Amino acid sequence: MQRKINLGVVGCLLIMCLLPSLYKEFLGGEHSLSRIASTILYVLPVCFLMAAIKKKWVFACVSTIVFITSFLETMMVILYKNFLIAGNILAIFGTTVDEGTGFIAGTIHALPWTIPCIIFYALALYLHHEQTPVKDNLYATLLFTILSLSFLFYQLRIRWKGNITTTFYVEQNILSRPPYNFWYQTYNAFEQTQTRKEIKLADKMSFGAKRPIHKGKEIYVMAVGESLRYNSLSLGGYERETTPLLESLSNITLFSNYYSTANLTMYSVPQILTRATPDDFAQNYREKSIFKPFQECGFKTFVICAGNLLASKGYEYLSNGCDQSFALTENDDDKIAAIVDSLADKYEKTFFIIQFKGNHGPYNNFHHEQDKYHPNPVTDHVGWDNHEAMVNAYDNTVLFTDDCVYHIIKAIDKQETQSAFMMVSDHGADYDTGVSDHGGNCNPRKAEYHVPLIFWHSDLWGKNHTAKCQNISKNKNRAVNSDNVFYSVCDMADITIDKKYAHPEWSIFNAKLKDHERKLLVPDGKNFIVVK
Repeated sequence: MQRKINLGVVGCLLIMCLLPSLYKEFLGGEHSLSRIASTILYVLPVCFLMAAIKKKWVFACVSTIVFITSFLETMMVILYKNFLIAGNILAIFGTTVDEGTGFIAGTIHALPWTIPCIIFYALALYLHHEQTPVKDNLYATLLFTILSLSFLFYQLRIRWKGNITTTFYVEQNILSRPPYNFWYQTYNAFEQTQTRKEIKLADKMSFGAKRPIHKGKEIYVMAVGESLRYNSLSLGGYERETTPLLESLSNITLFSNYYSTANLTMYSVPQILTRATPDDFAQNYREKSIFKPFQECGFKTFVICAGNLLASKGYEYLSNGCDQSFALTENDDDKIAAIVDSLADKYEKTFFIIQFKGNHGPYNNFHHEQDKYHPNPVTDHVGWDNHEAMVNAYDNTVLFTDDCVYHIIKAIDKQETQSAFMMVSDHGADYDTGVSDHGGNCNPRKAEYHVPLIFWHSDLWGKNHTAKCQNISKNKNRAVNSDNVFYSVCDMADITIDKKYAHPEWSIFNAKLKDHERKLLVPDGKNFIVVK
């Protein structure tokens, strides 16, 4: 009796598609059976659809394409313990003949791992026949497509309870796995190529920045914190003493209603440092970051990053073109003040972009002097699953941030110097619910985006900007977000930019600060929500 569906072909195709995932799970020591099961569910519809192809030559062409992608993915897993990424594809176009020859020679030892892939590819071709009933294969395709969609619905609505978007889940859990990964990464490589072109064009742009002539020394700082919650600052009313040094300063203002425009660093920092917004994130590629207007006005510009995004490969474009960049280790937040002090002494007019490692989890970024709250998992025998201990560790990191920020402010508070300091955090931390203690929830709680905006100025700056000081006091409880930062930092130094770039009404120093709808780019990098 003839089978209605050629299960042999379906099985061969399935194993060929699964092989890279199986290698990754078991050779990488992950052993996630649930991930393998979900991959099978998402791949089966394609296998049944391919088995429905009647013409043998068409089937051979399609299965050969799947074989090649599976072969390449298998090689990547054996060589690098990971699937193909867009960077691998882009690297091919920048590889010389000698480099390519050397790479191929170094991959020969991985070829035996591809033998099962070759065997099941050959079997699929052998078992396929043109008499395959198309209708029954299509019914099976439909059935497993419905099962896949049902599982997707379960993952999104029941397991994750709506905390991640469909786009985010599909990209991370379906498209990023073979056999779809090759095509997804090819698309990503194309997008990255377009992005690189935009970044290259941005090098030629100008903001047309101007400012009045200021005699004397000037120092301005734009600092970006990491995972710093507004509700964890005693400066903002938190019952624990976490910011005693900042509270000891005069001329300091904390904005009470500032929101981040993303709850992941990779999306929030570019929006802080450029004119990009949640509904036009790509703007951060098309234009230079905030150092550029200062550079156009004659300032020496510096970027200092302690083991965070601005020191990462792929984000150099945010600082490319500044006078000098410093990439410190993630434990060096307390070394930033000395660098600022030295450079500020050396030059008449300086502007600094600073990014801290700050309060990123695990919450161990503090020294003995800040080890105040106990028990905590860093210095006591207690686990991170103890909520009270975790909060204690986090509050100690806030004390450390307080110390680092205080010393930077003291470093720029020089005699007869007009100086000002602004700081925001990239996002907050939602350790209260246990859903996402770092950030990155697609349905974020307020703790993930309600973060501090801190402003300090020297006495001389205050003397020369009495109206702005009054406006700051008046606006400190207004609803603002990262959209306001670029224009406020320019205004802090009396810099005006060309009309086509300017939004003076969004500066926190403006007496007529304009309200706007606050949006937040969720972690899929494509969708945004409105936050109140």
